Amino acid sequence: MTALAVRPSGRRTPPPVAGWEWHECSDDGWAHLYFGVQLRGDNSARDPLVRPWCETLQRFPLDHARQSVSESKVIPKPGRTCPGCASQNEHRRVELPCPQQRRSGSRP
Repeated sequence: MTALAVRPSGRRTPPPVAGWEWHECSDDGWAHLYFGVQLRGDNSARDPLVRPWCETLQRFPLDHARQSVSESKVIPKPGRTCPGCASQNEHRRVELPCPQQRRSGSRP
């Protein structure tokens, strides 16, 4: 075996898309992708910081304060979406929440 085969690869791969959700961060006003389990998991009460998608591959990531992240999922709007988080949608799609539908008997 060569030394090249033993050395870990320097390339970092982005995290899988499953489990990521769009939430608004009040600190910057942008919609970011956050890992749903991180927002609602067992550690949520103990960990005051959450990491958005755009910071996962950074050498020195900037986490967001948990209280600045909306509890409900949002539909990202043009001009109000983090460019780093939006870049993952070039080849993959994160599921978006469905807008609330009216409960009336007539169709819109």
